[in-house]
Amino acid sequence: MSPRTTKRRRRTKAQLAAAGNGTPATLLSQVSELVNQNQALARENKELHSIIARVTQAVQITSSRPRGNQRRLQEPGGRVGSRTNGGVRRRRRITDPASLERRRAALAKARQVLAERRAAEKAGQ
Repeated sequence: MSPRTTKRRRRTKAQLAAAGNGTPATLLSQVSELVNQNQALARENKELHSIIARVTQAVQITSSRPRGNQRRLQEPGGRVGSRTNGGVRRRRRITDPASLERRRAALAKARQVLAERRAAEKAGQ
């Protein structure tokens, strides 16, 4: 990205006097200088807009992600649940195929029960 031009140029007395003359050559040089500055600002504006678009997209991706590891459950005492040493407890990965299958079966049964409840509620309404 090009550096931002925040400094304003001060015109010297000679430049002010030359600007007052209004000769075609000085007017043409001033206009071409203004056109160049305008093009530089347009490029910078385009770059800044692309940066804003990338940052906005990154924020949307980050905010839409599930926050499983960062989420903390409320304890009955009103405090935020955490271990005494300040760390967050993480579950170990289930590697035993038998227990993994039992867990999957339990989750499937729970999903089925929820689906039946929703169907019953929908039929009752």
